[in-house]
Amino acid sequence: MQNNPQQKRVFLVLRRMVDEGIVPLEKVRGNPNINPRKTFTEVLEYLIKNNIVDENKVKEFFIKFFGYKPFDPTVHKIDISKEVLEKISPSFMEKNKIVPFSIENNILKIAVLNPTDKEAINQIKFFTGVKFLDTYVATLSEIENLYKSILPLIPAKKMIEDISLDVDVTEEQQEKEQNLENILSEAEESPIVKLSRAIIVDAINSQASDIHIEPMEKLLRIRYRVDGILRTVKEFPPTIKDALAARYKIMANLDIAEKRLPQDGRIRIVINGKKYDLRVSILPIVYGEKIVMRIQDAESYLNIKLEDLGFEEDDLKLFREGIYSPWGMVLVTGPTGSGKTTTLYSALMERNKDDVNIMTAEDPVEVSIFGINQVHVKEEIGLTFAAALRAFLRQDPDIILVGEIRDRETAEIAVKAALTGHLVFSTLHTNDAPSTITRLVDIGVDRFLVSTAVHTIVAQRLIRKLCNNCKQPANYPPEVLKSFGFSDEDIKEGTFFVHNPKGCEKCNGTGYKGRTAVHEILKLDENIKKLIIAGKSADDIREVAIKNGMKTLYKDGLIKMKKGITDIAEIERVLMK
Repeated sequence: MQNNPQQKRVFLVLRRMVDEGIVPLEKVRGNPNINPRKTFTEVLEYLIKNNIVDENKVKEFFIKFFGYKPFDPTVHKIDISKEVLEKISPSFMEKNKIVPFSIENNILKIAVLNPTDKEAINQIKFFTGVKFLDTYVATLSEIENLYKSILPLIPAKKMIEDISLDVDVTEEQQEKEQNLENILSEAEESPIVKLSRAIIVDAINSQASDIHIEPMEKLLRIRYRVDGILRTVKEFPPTIKDALAARYKIMANLDIAEKRLPQDGRIRIVINGKKYDLRVSILPIVYGEKIVMRIQDAESYLNIKLEDLGFEEDDLKLFREGIYSPWGMVLVTGPTGSGKTTTLYSALMERNKDDVNIMTAEDPVEVSIFGINQVHVKEEIGLTFAAALRAFLRQDPDIILVGEIRDRETAEIAVKAALTGHLVFSTLHTNDAPSTITRLVDIGVDRFLVSTAVHTIVAQRLIRKLCNNCKQPANYPPEVLKSFGFSDEDIKEGTFFVHNPKGCEKCNGTGYKGRTAVHEILKLDENIKKLIIAGKSADDIREVAIKNGMKTLYKDGLIKMKKGITDIAEIERVLMK
């Protein structure tokens, strides 16, 4: 870090912080995140966000040893004009952790994380043209909160200008002409088009499954769901919310004039030659329209095999027996976002051969698959799941997929199809496999028909995998492991790890990277069928199934933990014992 005078100053300040006991030497010596390519501000941000240093001690250090004035959010109030903020790039403020908050008599007051960065501070003077700067040192949290406070004052176009979009993006959907000139002209402006695409590209690069765009009173919040966890990635002034919503409606071929009712649609987009589908849901809320987009990578769906889904060897054998049965019903259950679609599509891909006629009724069609006949259900015109199923039975199908069993009519036709020589796949929203049986009975399907038609039920959840770069060995005593549910043999054979609470750069500081599925597979043998006909409860069925060898979701989670794939914190977050 001593290649030039600036880096030499940085090294000396960091060395002083080590000498004062603020920064642990062992955490910085040889650390690849502390190198000449990074500014001292970036180094400080890394040290604070990874809990290596206390941000308050960093602030005190600059006050004590360099004589800088402290920023005090209870005393220093925001009093700055849009005209001043328009001269400073928002990305410059975010990158350099510098936020101007007040101007009086041509003296601009700024809060900074790193007051030794004279170059960045002088650039603020150059951008704004003020004669004098009054610098106050702040913690990282204070900087971030201050930035959120001035966000509504920053012109929206200024923020959008900062966004870089260095990929080739093509929208496949035909755009729909509307008669709302003002909103439409704003939505078609280059900055909004750029922003709408940049959000999608950034989410895909972050490996997000969902994008949430949420209008609030004083800002527009962008959140991504990554590995099942939502996190805020960007905030914009609220003034762009209508234009951005209109832009996504145009891309999804929705009615931009309708702001009172929910709307659903789909965006098809090509990024650097790769196709992505986004399922779009727009919902009117207090401060505007909330947009949620589920990202579906068509190519990844088509390349996933059953072996990639986290099935244990014996469970995979049971599932394959089910999907290769000549007739009957295979049900995959779990809440929204538990991977049901991926499991069913993988099963369809495995069975997708020339001699098999596969028909699917979906709402909506998630991914278009060559060789499979897919129907997009449209309730508003009478094309319901039940109507599609009736038509399928006249189309000589071998395998039928019903996107979801929602009502008695759909359930009865699906059961009828399963009993007349067809293999039926479908999904239900239930907590575990035994509860699926009682759910079908509650919908109105006769117990005898359920016991005869259904032969395989798979309940599943997605759990986060430990980051292989930073996971730590778990030193649990045997009695603690036994309290989790492990046997002596499990404890002897297992390799136990826990997530690093501080995480690392590869896992965005979470300690987890990627997800896998845990499964609970119920095969309906003669004993289970007798219980169903006798009207026994889900608890009774579960008890017998476990005696027959069924692994519960929790038990399958423990197997993943035993293999060092996940830890008890994640199992307890997702699964009930």
